[in-house]
Amino acid sequence: MLRRASLRLSLVSALGLIALLSLSAAFGQTQPQAEAIQRANLRAGPGISYPIVGQITSGTRYPIIGQSARFPWLLLQLPDRQGWVFKDLVTITGSLAAVPYTEQVLSLSPTDAPPDLSAPSATPLTGSAPIMGTAPVSAPEAAATPETLIAAVYVEAIDFANVRFGPGIDFPRIGEIRRGERYAVLRRHATFPWLEIVYPNYVTGRGWIFRDTVNIIGDLNSVPLTDERSFGAPILTPTPLMIVTAEPFWSATPRSSTNPALGALAESIYALLLSRNFVPFTSKQASVFLMDLQTGESVNINPNVAYSGVSLIKVPLLVAFFRKTSSAPTPQQARLIAEMIICSENLSSNALLKIIGEGDEYRGALYVTETMQQLGLKNTFLANSFFTGAAVIGPTPTPQPFVPVPILADQSYTNPDPSNQTTPEDLGMLLASLYYCARDGSGALPAAFPQEISAVECRRMLRVLRANRINGLLEMGLPPETLLARKHGWAAETHGDMAIIFTPKGDFVLTVLMYNRRWLEFEESSALMAEIARQSYNAFNPEQPVATTRLTNIPLCSFEAINALDPTLIADLQQPDLPFPR
Repeated sequence: MLRRASLRLSLVSALGLIALLSLSAAFGQTQPQAEAIQRANLRAGPGISYPIVGQITSGTRYPIIGQSARFPWLLLQLPDRQGWVFKDLVTITGSLAAVPYTEQVLSLSPTDAPPDLSAPSATPLTGSAPIMGTAPVSAPEAAATPETLIAAVYVEAIDFANVRFGPGIDFPRIGEIRRGERYAVLRRHATFPWLEIVYPNYVTGRGWIFRDTVNIIGDLNSVPLTDERSFGAPILTPTPLMIVTAEPFWSATPRSSTNPALGALAESIYALLLSRNFVPFTSKQASVFLMDLQTGESVNINPNVAYSGVSLIKVPLLVAFFRKTSSAPTPQQARLIAEMIICSENLSSNALLKIIGEGDEYRGALYVTETMQQLGLKNTFLANSFFTGAAVIGPTPTPQPFVPVPILADQSYTNPDPSNQTTPEDLGMLLASLYYCARDGSGALPAAFPQEISAVECRRMLRVLRANRINGLLEMGLPPETLLARKHGWAAETHGDMAIIFTPKGDFVLTVLMYNRRWLEFEESSALMAEIARQSYNAFNPEQPVATTRLTNIPLCSFEAINALDPTLIADLQQPDLPFPR
């Protein structure tokens, strides 16, 4: 009887695998695939207790042919075998909606012993690697006794590991740990392969990590077990709302916002970022600055984080150029300005640096930084010219010594460019000061540079920023006819957009910077920025809301294309005066 049942189960298992493979073939070109973030073990079943049957590494994608309905594990098809991988260890391409559910446990033949792919045994770290967290912060009474912490077991990430609010992938990510850092283990879960660690970067002082992502230092059996299933809601600490005055608004004393609509908007944007895994204090995060230009109220989401300035830094360069020059730009200078702002052309940007540096691009970059410092924008600097890849003709110039610029913003997680950094709030404040200056000659720019920057020059700057329409990022969440003055920029891991947005019910500044350590997909960032812009526009215009965002379609950029789309731009930049764009 038992033997007959065993045969029946084997037949069902075989039929299950055949069905999975048939469905896999039916996926065709749309079949989802998984790629290891760094390195991931494959197991015989959907859990850490099953034997290792292989390993995958980053750089190769494998078809996903099944998924567990109970646990966050995926069944992959390799050329010579199948295997289960933990979902948090891979990047998924495509949708899992059509992937069948299965709890299939793979059988191992007697001659097919799994290779020894376990992580190397952990050894005590040497050097100055920090030991993170020797005691819990605000810990529940039942969590861990002092004796447990004295005899602490530690973990170190194999590469990096997500830290979650509870023992499972469905809990929110609250941070990450990296190789070279040790964290004390407080508890281990009796049912799930997760460990609770001391995690000072979160408000509770603790978090959960998946056991397969770390090396363990010490005897894990000495760590207390828990079978707790209820962990409540995570403690979220959204950025408080700020009100700032207009002249100069960055030196004003912050007060609590009294605008509930702006507060609700900030909470909605923050929740949106978290839902897309842009989480503060991790290797994938974003920051948003928004200011109501009628009241001066602003919101700052994930503030005081330094990002690579990418091409957004060219707006500070634009301001520095008009500060340095005392007359309207020549036709050649106007062309350089248009190419720098609209096409993000680095050669043109360096030519402008050379003008303001009186023949020296490096000195021009220092002038940009000094201009921002005088405005009170302490987290924005440019310490060198822009990379062009062009060969140097003639004698090689003597390299300029690189002197790091000290800033107040956090540089820990976003790997900002050592020579080009900023924050969304600095850029947003700069745009606001440009708006007030162009409108009526008020605000911080003419206050800081009374003999060097005028309302006419601010209107020239707004004019070229208004010409920058790229069919991507923020503008795709706005009605097509919306007037905006903006600058975009991106590199492999950092994408940004900054804009003054003119709307029927009120003008506002919106600045967004996003970062993902390995690679930030443009489709992801553009769609997310568009949704942030849509929600912001609707908050200011509730009677005329935008229903959906539009698809990105960025054209090629050239001076000829600029002239075709905006034939009066170059002439306008040389006019003795320009109207304020309302």
